Amino acid sequence: MRAVGVRLGGRLAGRDAEADLLAQVVRGGGVGQPRAVVVRGEAGVGKTRLVRDVCDGPGLLVLWGSCVHFGGASLPYAPIIGILQDWLAEADQAEREQVLAGADELSTLLPTLGTTRVSATVRLIPLIDLVLDRIAQRHPVVVVIDDLHWADMSSLDVLSYLITCFHGQRLTLLATCRDEDLGDGHPLHSWLADMRRTPAFDEIHLDRLGPDATGVQLAHLFGRPVDIDLVTQVQARSDGNPYLTELLAGQLSGAESILPATVPEALRDALLAAWHRLSGPARQLVRVLAVGGRPTPLPLLAAVASKHGVDAATLSGCVSEAQQHGVLRSGSVDLPWFRHPVLAEVLYDALPRDKAALIHATFLRELEARSVPVEAAAADLAVHSQQAGRVGDTYRWSLKAAEYAARLRAPAEQAIQLERLCALWDQVPPDVRGPVDRITLALQTSEVCLRVGRNDAALEQLNTSLSLVDRERDPLIAANLLVERSILRWHRTEPIEAVLADIYVALDLTAPFPASAERARALSALGSAESWSGKPGAIAHADEAVRIAGRAGSERALAEAFAERSSVILDESPLLALADAQRAEPLARSCGSMLDLLNAFVWQVNALQTLGRRKDAIEIALRGQAELLAPGPDPFAYFLAFMAADGLLECGRWQACDDLLRPALAARSHSIAGAAIRLAAASLAVRQGRVPEARQHLDRARELISTTFIGIRAALAIGGSEVLAAEGKPQEALDWLRSRLTRPGAAPDEDDDTLLVHYVHTAADLALAARDAGDSDGVAAAVAAAEEVVNGWPWESFTTGPDRVFHLMNQALVRAELARCRDDLDQAERWQRAAEACDAAGVPWYRAISQWRCAEAAAAAGRRPVSVGALLRSAYRTAVELGAKPLQDEVESLALRSRVSLREPEPLVVQEQAATPLATLTAREREVLALLVAGRSNGEIAKELVISDKTASAHVSNILRKTGTASRMAAAALATRLGGPGG
Repeated sequence: MRAVGVRLGGRLAGRDAEADLLAQVVRGGGVGQPRAVVVRGEAGVGKTRLVRDVCDGPGLLVLWGSCVHFGGASLPYAPIIGILQDWLAEADQAEREQVLAGADELSTLLPTLGTTRVSATVRLIPLIDLVLDRIAQRHPVVVVIDDLHWADMSSLDVLSYLITCFHGQRLTLLATCRDEDLGDGHPLHSWLADMRRTPAFDEIHLDRLGPDATGVQLAHLFGRPVDIDLVTQVQARSDGNPYLTELLAGQLSGAESILPATVPEALRDALLAAWHRLSGPARQLVRVLAVGGRPTPLPLLAAVASKHGVDAATLSGCVSEAQQHGVLRSGSVDLPWFRHPVLAEVLYDALPRDKAALIHATFLRELEARSVPVEAAAADLAVHSQQAGRVGDTYRWSLKAAEYAARLRAPAEQAIQLERLCALWDQVPPDVRGPVDRITLALQTSEVCLRVGRNDAALEQLNTSLSLVDRERDPLIAANLLVERSILRWHRTEPIEAVLADIYVALDLTAPFPASAERARALSALGSAESWSGKPGAIAHADEAVRIAGRAGSERALAEAFAERSSVILDESPLLALADAQRAEPLARSCGSMLDLLNAFVWQVNALQTLGRRKDAIEIALRGQAELLAPGPDPFAYFLAFMAADGLLECGRWQACDDLLRPALAARSHSIAGAAIRLAAASLAVRQGRVPEARQHLDRARELISTTFIGIRAALAIGGSEVLAAEGKPQEALDWLRSRLTRPGAAPDEDDDTLLVHYVHTAADLALAARDAGDSDGVAAAVAAAEEVVNGWPWESFTTGPDRVFHLMNQALVRAELARCRDDLDQAERWQRAAEACDAAGVPWYRAISQWRCAEAAAAAGRRPVSVGALLRSAYRTAVELGAKPLQDEVESLALRSRVSLREPEPLVVQEQAATPLATLTAREREVLALLVAGRSNGEIAKELVISDKTASAHVSNILRKTGTASRMAAAALATRLGGPGG
């Protein structure tokens, strides 16, 4: 198997620790500390590539020898011959003569030596050791033995001799070995056991790559970062085997977000190679296991396989054979399964349908005959029944499997079973269908499909239900379905007009039933849609929905009504909105409505943010996410992950934000939750300097939702503008934001005020770019764009909600950005006030930005470095803590131009007993000296220690006198030499 290309930036993906360890061994060998290391792992995991990369250094003589397995046997001394031939190809005539002097017997291995050929003697192994020792006297030598699992006993004896006789040569011995080719009784087992007792022998095991390392490998293969959706799918298909990943990548361009379902021919051939090496019975057993579809207990596998050409008495041996060849997982034979599950797909797809149906039928009979828990096996029984062509049994088992999945709160599995029931409904008689009717089944299927992000399937089921309902005879059923479809249309991010259209019909149908739960649901939906679209009457309709739902006695309708009213009254009455959302939570939990439980958490978070309780909002979002995820993956939960991540990003907990986003991204959520997660990830990536990754997140978000969707308008506006600005497209960023600002006639909205900050910031960036290019018209246009929006804002900005601290921060940022846009003379003062407001609000990112801008404006105005140093150092600390690389670079550049040191002072460590000049300094003088070492001026020292400039100057003079130095720089250098600061 060829070496796998998984290297990026000179390092193998995911192999840093192993590479460092091997490099250390090789360095030790180069200075007379010989050592042997065997690198183990499955085929394709990158063993040979790792060794090759470690040996790719200057001054090393690397001699390669490969063990050869031909016709079921290993060739004697093959790797040793390869090593000697490798050396002969490199050595000149003089070196050959000196190294081979007295070693004529080696002609037994190398007839090309031209010496008299004699029979192998007991001297052969010591002669090989002698020759390698002589070579190592001339060069640091690395001997590499590839494919040690195919080594013959003679070669193993040579290697044993070399390792046990290490004696200070400049020699390193590295070997690669596959795990899966070491069956019971393999001679390498005893050889390894013996070598482990020697002091100069080690082993390294290479595991499969994790998702992050697979992402790095794919980035190298495609020459650019790859979207996490594609990484996740490739990781799942290849199981992190680098070679299989490379084969999968061969069919891709790297721009895809979905991995094709077909298995590439090259991957198919690579997987089947080991299967073809099996005996006939073992191959058949593996085929039967593939039809089983999952790890199968050995007794069940034996019962099925024995009816399809496999002798039950040979079953354990067949399983062991398949394990030894790497086809099945190693370990116990009691529950066999494939080492690479994609091989099961390949084998199953290649099996003729009629033969597969017979094996499925056998599995079905055997499972039904066993006393296994029926519910747990129902999903398997449904599949076997379907593939065996037994429609009635398929329906019966799918029904049980759906009920079981519902109890386990496994919506993805439940959706599969419910969709199968819907597809089979017309093919089975009424007595098989059970008590459920077609409309109820379709509605249930739609609800579950919505939960797992399969919105198209959900809509199809709802449309089917509505087509079956007689609206005149069953108006309330029809109204309920229409409300469900309006909710689904929202989650599909359809236009609000389409959402309202279904709601209006539901209202007409429920008008004759003013006290019904269906009427309450329709009014709840109406109030929410009116609020989002800026139509009047939203609060009145939300209030009416709560009153009717309370009287109707429906927990579902009341939970929905409280949650929707919370959304409607949020801007005007956040405390009441919080109370409504808190009331909705236990009701939704009691009736089992996960969508209403999600909404209860969402509006609690929003209300807490509006009230300025942002830490509480993060905690509620995290608590809600944990509850929704507790039974298993739930796409609804990841919208709460987005809300928590947004809060963490704002308050400067960027590592926690990243830790939260990674599993959320890997979950590959769809629709609103998936887009929201992507937008949060885009903002974080931009601020940390990973712009190509941010672009991928933005593009994927735009695929998941309509770009006109109003539900996460602010997140889409901010994420898109940040990506465009980072790509150097300020005009496009400004246009992107302008199209998503508040709509004419809309009610005051805190999100719109936040967008105003971003809009003016982007206009200032555009003005600066035009100013740098000497484009006065461009500057005027950017200034006019900012002033037009600010002056024409439809309400008094930053007055919505009670969070006065955040309002003051946003006001200060807008004023500072306007000053930057216009290049006003008071920019520094405005940015100073913005920095103070950001600090009061607890937003370190914007505080650091404001400090940098303040220092930039002060430096441009010609102010002394002392006035900008503290600002830059504070901004720099924050940038480093956050991992905000672009800001860090900007601060470093400005500090360099302004001759400001960013070095932080460290306490001086003075040995009091030692008679050094530092021991004579007072505590205050030591503080001053530490600041001198950090590059501070007298003015900066005075400011930092809260003393006068005159006092600081006096301390410096005393330090120079006591240390006998002539300058500040000399005193700082002395302090560094004598062990301070920091010891």
